Amino acid sequence: MFGKFLLTVAVIAIIWFGYKYLGHLAELKRRDSSPRPSERPGREPRDAKVDAEAMVECRVCGTWQPSRTARSCGKADCPY
Repeated sequence: MFGKFLLTVAVIAIIWFGYKYLGHLAELKRRDSSPRPSERPGREPRDAKVDAEAMVECRVCGTWQPSRTARSCGKADCPY
């Protein structure tokens, strides 16, 4: 009697965990087949258009400006 109960519990556990495992495999397959954000047509990755530019700090007023287009802050001692 107890042996039949354990066998029934074992069969149910095997079916349950097998079902969860197959669901997990299906989810992994779905993720692999879906296009990644960088592969979607008409969209470029965020970092594709990023051009970093050096910044310089005005030693008079403390503001930061792009080094190529730095302009005077209007104060007498401004180096730009």
